[in-house]
Amino acid sequence: MDLKALGYFVAVVEQGSITAAAEACFVAQPSISHAINKLEGELQVSLFTRQPRGVKVTEEGQVFYREAKGLLNHAGSVSSIFKRRAHNPLLTVSVSQSIAFAYLSELLGKLKRIDALQEVRLIQQSEQADIRLTIDREVSGDDLFIPLWQDQYCLIIPSENPLAYERSITVADLNGLCFIERIYCDRSGDWAEFLRQNEVNVNIAASVDNEEWALSLVEAGVGVAIVPLHQAKDYSHRFFVKELGEIEGMQSIRRTVGVAIPFKNLARSSIENIKQGLTVE
Repeated sequence: MDLKALGYFVAVVEQGSITAAAEACFVAQPSISHAINKLEGELQVSLFTRQPRGVKVTEEGQVFYREAKGLLNHAGSVSSIFKRRAHNPLLTVSVSQSIAFAYLSELLGKLKRIDALQEVRLIQQSEQADIRLTIDREVSGDDLFIPLWQDQYCLIIPSENPLAYERSITVADLNGLCFIERIYCDRSGDWAEFLRQNEVNVNIAASVDNEEWALSLVEAGVGVAIVPLHQAKDYSHRFFVKELGEIEGMQSIRRTVGVAIPFKNLARSSIENIKQGLTVE
């Protein structure tokens, strides 16, 4: 039983006659008749009763029509899947340790909307990826950088910490606090030097190697941290947030989060589609 024969059978049912089905399928009538006879022989049932004008579907033919229609639709969907995969092959993505998981979720949503997401594999930063979810300071001259979000560096404080209820905070208030150290941060050396120059001594309560651990430990009350936060998001349900520019003795610092695409990858049509889609957004 082949798909072509099933297609001819479905056409006869829907067109009401072998003649009309032949016209709809752009084949000669004998091809349709031969396919129907072959199906009836395989199934050992009559699918149609011949009438002076056209044909009438038998009860067995009605049952077979539903099954044949489903098979044809499934075959069509399978074909479409593999055609799309050929057009949009595997996409490898690396994510900087300083990026919160929420950004990855947003990026995957953007890729879906531009029909670029067929199969995505997340790989280590040390590996060569098709695209990288990263920050502006980690982009090299070999990359095209597409900015997507703005972060503001903030001091985040556990909700139960007394400092969360202070109207104003100064650099001196940081002295003696338990800090969550973000060892992966590209600015960690700058923070250490700033604290040293201002004679602020902190207690390192934990050292973490990714953003999610830092946020979770502050939320759990382990200590405070200086982290970059999405300007458009509300974190008040997790911890108290104070922008660095609002702390006396500190200045506002921002960073840009986006996608870096190596120029050598732009020759691929699928990567070009991603570039165009993200740039339009």
